[in-house]
Amino acid sequence: MAGSRFTRALAVLSLATVALAAPLTSINEANILERRAASDICSAKSNCIPFTINASWGSANPTGAGARGVILTNGTLPRSSTPNEGRRTGTPWSDGVPGLSQYAIKPGKSYMYRWTADEQGAYFYHSHYKGQIMDGLYGAIFISPADGGEEGPFFSVDSSAVDKLKLADAKNEPLFVSDWSKYTFDEFYAIEQAGNVDIACADSIIINGIGSQYCLSQDQITAMSAPRIANLTGGKGYTKKACLPADTVATQGNYTRNLAAIPADVFDVCTPSKNKNYTLSVSKIDGYAALTFINTGGFSLLKATIDNHRMIVYDYNGKWTTPQTVDQVAIGNGDRVSVFVKLDQPVADYQIRVSNNGLNQLISGFGVLSYKGSFGISASSVPAMSFGGVNLTTIVPFAPAKAAPFPAETVGQKADKTYFFNIQKLPNAGHAYEWSLQGNTGYSMNNDNGTPLLYKDPSTVLESDIILKTNMGQWIDIVMQTTGPIAQPHPIHKHANKFFVIGQGTGSFNWPTVAQAQAAIPSAFNLVNPPYVDGYTTLPGENTATWTVFRYKVEIAGAWFLHCHMQTHFSGGMAVAIMDGVDKWPTVPSDAGTSCQGSGTSNSTWNPSCYCPASCPANTGKGPDDTGSGNTSGGNNGSWKNGVWLGPNNPAGANNTSSSGSGYTPEQQTGSYSSNGNGVKSSSSNSTSSLQAYTGTASSSHVSLFTALALTVAALVL
Repeated sequence: MAGSRFTRALAVLSLATVALAAPLTSINEANILERRAASDICSAKSNCIPFTINASWGSANPTGAGARGVILTNGTLPRSSTPNEGRRTGTPWSDGVPGLSQYAIKPGKSYMYRWTADEQGAYFYHSHYKGQIMDGLYGAIFISPADGGEEGPFFSVDSSAVDKLKLADAKNEPLFVSDWSKYTFDEFYAIEQAGNVDIACADSIIINGIGSQYCLSQDQITAMSAPRIANLTGGKGYTKKACLPADTVATQGNYTRNLAAIPADVFDVCTPSKNKNYTLSVSKIDGYAALTFINTGGFSLLKATIDNHRMIVYDYNGKWTTPQTVDQVAIGNGDRVSVFVKLDQPVADYQIRVSNNGLNQLISGFGVLSYKGSFGISASSVPAMSFGGVNLTTIVPFAPAKAAPFPAETVGQKADKTYFFNIQKLPNAGHAYEWSLQGNTGYSMNNDNGTPLLYKDPSTVLESDIILKTNMGQWIDIVMQTTGPIAQPHPIHKHANKFFVIGQGTGSFNWPTVAQAQAAIPSAFNLVNPPYVDGYTTLPGENTATWTVFRYKVEIAGAWFLHCHMQTHFSGGMAVAIMDGVDKWPTVPSDAGTSCQGSGTSNSTWNPSCYCPASCPANTGKGPDDTGSGNTSGGNNGSWKNGVWLGPNNPAGANNTSSSGSGYTPEQQTGSYSSNGNGVKSSSSNSTSSLQAYTGTASSSHVSLFTALALTVAALVL
């Protein structure tokens, strides 16, 4: 499989959780753990790099609409959490899932994660304790192939610019795109329970932790509404916040609701706010820029365009793919979609547009792709979609079903075992916010605080609706059917290893086996070179059910999650635990999670009694000497034209220090201070942290030298 082709390297993390609130520092610098120069690895002979990450409650105001509680990592947002992507060969206790692979981390305690970085790709790590990703626990990881390993699909993208593409890939810039709510997850979930609703209405869409709350007029909402919205809502149409009303039966279910318990600003009241938007600086001389869109939202499926620029998708959910040249990319929750952008336009600023990709709400967020030397928004800038996500011209969208892995992967031609799931509201529960992945039972968040399945003898655990068992080497089929009348798409993620997406269709899956379905409708299946990913969004449908089939080989023994990546659905029970490889069940070492650094800080010495190699010293390096150019474009003003939000004009001189394609400022690398939401520098509570937020310079000579990485908290109980 793919993992054997890449250098195996040990990555470790010492995580400390802190119950005290920390002061707000930067809210627009992402937690990026990525490719690093050879000189920055802790020693020439070592094969691991330690990082220490401190998680604490703090306050943030990313949209200018008012501060709320968030989980800060080393004093910043967005950042944080645990290894939940990629393979964990030999260390299944480093998956970061409380109740499955570890005990929840308590306040004031620490946990060290170790795992092998053996699969190239763009990944993302985050909390699996309830819905803490909505409070800011997330970050990016980039894994490069080993020196002399497989080449990416660069030649297929542009055979005349392979070196420039490699360099762009080495400096890949993560764009965290997500919905944002003024409520913490606990508050959000309490409102769902009090009102008996499933909330899918956001205050704003933010990019790398910043944005604004835009409010439409009633005329604009009406103009952007699809004709079927009137029927869907019983003639009501969207609310003044451009959301489906809380009593929309088709999406909420036919339950008794307590609408009076829902604050008006959740569904109905929109209060505009103005804040700077994220600016990505690029240089035309580079020829190409590489971006990775990462959906870290709670419930919004998203899509993105860049004015006047096409995108070339070359990596999808942890796997190089056959390149697709597109105008728009869809980004499901948990997705990582890496694209090349050819820098062939006149020097200027161009809007990055991120819109909701569903019927639940008309909403967008904005960023700026700014060429070095730009004086503002291009006068010839042409948007591809409106604020409501409506295409303004004929476009080519990214087609995930055609994302064939590059190089090709071999899928098993038959399955040894098949599981059938029926995604729906939890039957007979009477609660709109409770869900089932299996069809009859919801996975309870109370399991987060129990004894992890990994610590149990599989023979003592009964297989059930929410606990499945497999043996090593088996090929497993998972048939996902989504019940109508509104078959909502669901971004499904599998821990431990990737799966093949071998088939999908509309209607009910009425066959007892996948083989019989394949014989009946061969055009709906692909067993030649199907997508090979760790996450995939099921088909949507109106007035019909839909189905999707995943196939994977059991290669890594452990207790793993299969779940919907929408945090509201995941917390509402849309998950099952799979005990893969029960015939080769691992034994958890007595010191699992024990910090190899005595004090749990980045500059303490290694404890020689730990499993970690003695050759790994503390990581005291500051990263490449890469100060970046900064970016002083910004501004809060903007305008509408023909129903299209043109976004801020970003006049030069506004106070907007942000990352460039070449790196962040030295102050942000050391963590001593950085710019807050108002462009004002403030002290950090973790100035000695070894975790640097930077992209790092790179050249074609060391594109693949990134052989170790670090992760953050799996579960923060505060």
